[in-house]
Amino acid sequence: MPAAPAHAGHAVPLPRIAPGALLRATLLSLPAETAPAAAFRASLAELVVLEGRLTALVPALGDALYASRADHTEEFHRDVVLPLRRAVHNGREPRPALLRGLDGLPGRVPELRVWLDARERREELLTALRSGTGPALAAGRSVLAGLCREPSFLRAASFTSADLLRAVLRAGHGPTDRRARKEEAGVLRHATRAVARTTPLSAFTAVGWGVLPRPSAADRGDASGNEASWNGADLPVGSSRAVVRANRTLVDTLFAALAEDPRRRSTLPHRMCSSLRDSGARAAFARSRTAFTAARFLAVEDDEVTLGAAEPLRRLAVLCDPPAKLDALAGMLAGGGPADPDPDPDQVAAATAFLRQVCDAGLLVPVEPYDPQDPDPLPRLAGWLRDTGAPHDRELALRIDELSTATGEFGTAEPSHRAALLATLRDRWVTLLAEVGRPVGHSAARLTVLSEDVVMRQPIRLDGFLGAADHRALGELASLSEVFDLGPVVRRQVRDSFVARYGPGGVCPHVWDFGADADEAWQRASRAADGGAPGADGDGSTAAGGIRQIAALRAELTEAVHRAHAGRGGGPDDDVVLPAGLVAGLGSRMPSWATRRPVSYTGFVQRADGGVLCVNHVYGGWGRFSSRFLDSLDPGAARVAATSVSGTLGPGATVAQVRPVSGFNANLHPRFVPEEIGPDRSYASLGMDDVELVHDLDGDEVRVRVKATGAWADVLYAGVFAPLLLQPRLAPLLMDHPHGITDFGALVPRHLSPVPGGDLVRTPRLRHRHLVLRRRRWELAGPTVAVLLAELAAEGEVPVGTVARWRALLGVPDQLYLHTAPPARGGRVDEELLSALDRPRPQYVDLGDALHLRCLGKWLARHPSGVVLEEALPAPARDEAHAAVELVVETYRAGLPGGDAVDARARGAARRANRRDDR
Repeated sequence: MPAAPAHAGHAVPLPRIAPGALLRATLLSLPAETAPAAAFRASLAELVVLEGRLTALVPALGDALYASRADHTEEFHRDVVLPLRRAVHNGREPRPALLRGLDGLPGRVPELRVWLDARERREELLTALRSGTGPALAAGRSVLAGLCREPSFLRAASFTSADLLRAVLRAGHGPTDRRARKEEAGVLRHATRAVARTTPLSAFTAVGWGVLPRPSAADRGDASGNEASWNGADLPVGSSRAVVRANRTLVDTLFAALAEDPRRRSTLPHRMCSSLRDSGARAAFARSRTAFTAARFLAVEDDEVTLGAAEPLRRLAVLCDPPAKLDALAGMLAGGGPADPDPDPDQVAAATAFLRQVCDAGLLVPVEPYDPQDPDPLPRLAGWLRDTGAPHDRELALRIDELSTATGEFGTAEPSHRAALLATLRDRWVTLLAEVGRPVGHSAARLTVLSEDVVMRQPIRLDGFLGAADHRALGELASLSEVFDLGPVVRRQVRDSFVARYGPGGVCPHVWDFGADADEAWQRASRAADGGAPGADGDGSTAAGGIRQIAALRAELTEAVHRAHAGRGGGPDDDVVLPAGLVAGLGSRMPSWATRRPVSYTGFVQRADGGVLCVNHVYGGWGRFSSRFLDSLDPGAARVAATSVSGTLGPGATVAQVRPVSGFNANLHPRFVPEEIGPDRSYASLGMDDVELVHDLDGDEVRVRVKATGAWADVLYAGVFAPLLLQPRLAPLLMDHPHGITDFGALVPRHLSPVPGGDLVRTPRLRHRHLVLRRRRWELAGPTVAVLLAELAAEGEVPVGTVARWRALLGVPDQLYLHTAPPARGGRVDEELLSALDRPRPQYVDLGDALHLRCLGKWLARHPSGVVLEEALPAPARDEAHAAVELVVETYRAGLPGGDAVDARARGAARRANRRDDR
């Protein structure tokens, strides 16, 4: 049964678009196409059409040949017509002798004459393409050489690797030797990324910020008038600068290794590894273990440690809040508190031995000599080593200063010097880590020593980027995203786990104590979303009932969309168009338990021809994907971000960021709200022990509460790294606003058709108003990719015939993105996320470009398990200031009233049962 409207009787306002928006633009674009390249593309496009026509003629031609039997002798039919019919039916080329012996058959069978004419034209086109391949290849290589001489691309290549830079430099000079041809596919792969992708964390893309003007009352909502400004040349790229930071995985690993030395460790303040869960005679802590993972990030695991002797540990936990040095802690433990100026030496020795044991057990941990969010921690690390006074430490400090200086020079260095700097930095890091007991091993060649962003400091004029129609459609997209988001299901699963453990209205005074349960709740939510809603309880008060309500609304919407699509033709080339009225009213149909809390989404959008707005991604909002640039942008950006958040959560709301880094540079985010929850109060306004988890009976959900004030806190995760890959003890905080894992795949039908090696899965384009929410896709299984690779290799260097035949067979356009096929679901979500880090990145492919055809086999070979082809919409612009411009827009919706969560009598009974102080 469909979910009942949760907010019947009044219209729910659309989520609003934040006034500030991030913009990402490629620093390169493709030049206008040359005449030889355009002629090659046109001939290939005609050949694709002919291949399709020849395939379409086969059934009628087979029938006509069969019916022609009465018009000629049995011998002619046996020796000529039947072999021809078999060849046509099986898609084989007839023998030339057979075609020469047709006699008057084409005159008697018109279908055969059409087929022969089409074949003749195909041969003419193949001849023209083969003769035009040389000039088209030369044109493509000239374009590639021009891109390889562009300073911004050279800078980006030097950041990637010294080998790539050398290959790019060679390609820029246009050599024709064997080595250049061998490197061509790799160089072109990176060059196409530089013109087609707007992913930051490299010098391929410049990032800027501006204010989106509100549409005027006179704006009639015609989005097509905004096209020109998206590729305008007036973006302030000239004001951009490189923001370079040392790899925090390396920095944190180095500090951890240095701090293992007891002498060095004694110079640092220490804190407990977590808050202490006291059960009388025993004490429990959450202890962390980190792993050095290919120098990309720090994998963190938690384990719970339960010990006796609770009283000394209890005293120690009080004394090291705020953190204190070990000698001070020993003196306070020996003297019974901080006031004793002259403790007994024997007691000090005993306290020191106790502290050594606690440190060795990982329960007492040193505080880094730099802020966890320090964008430049190396000088602080070197300063700490100098202050220890040991000669060897002073030598280490000097080497760390050299690392810091070389890292700082990278942003402004010339490309050739950048490559040398990277090589020097890599060698120094490898040597230093090996000396302190953290050898990099076989990963040394892949070591990433720094990150780089290119940021436009000057604000961008965003006038004309979005009109009234865009604002309306993006607001409706936010409502649609809530329906297909995993976040509400995660919240229900978290609620169920919490109530099962702590009871209705229960309190968890230590956030870490619920970490493993919250992490597992996310896993269950993902499995439930894949497999549908489980058993009973349809009122939404439990995970099962809540999932059923969400699933019913999704199913109803999906059925309506599929029915409307079938009524318009329902083919794979027919767009799936969401009924505008149905989407506009979704906000009032969501269950009220799912809409009580506010929500924010981030949409990554690009403008295509005709005013179409393409949605590349929908993720969680609250500044998560833009805030990491705030300290490098115009100061107004941080003010606008803070205003957007506070305006949604309401006056007086307690808002706190949680900013775990875990060695991942993209998780370095400045704070833009008043509060932060961190490991200790040395750097954060709220320590982990200052907040608790509570089952809020009125809202029937798990909330974070500040112990000192009793105020509810909205906890915002500021980071790009997937929350499930972060420290498990943080899971309850990261899931306070877990929205942003959306999937609209259920709304598009899957069309299967046989192709060599397996089945082709086609899905049409998904649209809402003028938004494209999902592009057309063609999914090929691994065996089909193998067949295609074999045919490409068999034809030769530029396989025009094979490409034309497969383009016609699959029905793909000439410009595509090539993705790795998604793996089969069923395992743990965090394991799937880790495996995704090693998959090849999406690759832009132009199947009308001779040079791309030459490299196609090598690119496809990177996807042996299967590939997804996605239409390039929009395709990279030509002869423009920027080939790709993407706007990062946030939407905000305040919490909505509602009251169907828990029966009032049950709430009253739970309150009476929980009057005691659970803290």
